[in-house]
Amino acid sequence: GGPGQGADPQPTPVCPQITESTIEITQSSKEVDTARSTLVDLRRTVQTLEIDLDSIHNQKAGLEANLLEVENRYGLQMEQLNGLILRAEAELLQVRGELQRQAEEYQALLNVKGKLEAEIATYRQLLEGGEEFR
Repeated sequence: GGPGQGADPQPTPVCPQITESTIEITQSSKEVDTARSTLVDLRRTVQTLEIDLDSIHNQKAGLEANLLEVENRYGLQMEQLNGLILRAEAELLQVRGELQRQAEEYQALLNVKGKLEAEIATYRQLLEGGEEFR
């Protein structure tokens, strides 16, 4: 064009491919920055989770140690209680045997008493009957 023609509303880029490449590089640069930021956040999250995991492992180890101590302590108490139970059962058997023996002796004494009372009653009848003959 000549001087009488209107100016182009937008200047035509000298090389449209350069402008397009610049836009792509800018977008790629933003994506890389976003990816870097995401990676930093993920690394922080991983570190936090590793610290939490270590803490949980330590808690678990402490609880397992406590459990072992409690099991040992109660194991000893259970042995002592079982010993007491065995002694009490033996004593109970002995007492039952003694009661059985005493019950048998008592029954024998009752039998003797019954026989003696029968004999006394017989003698009494004989004595009373003998007075009738006088």
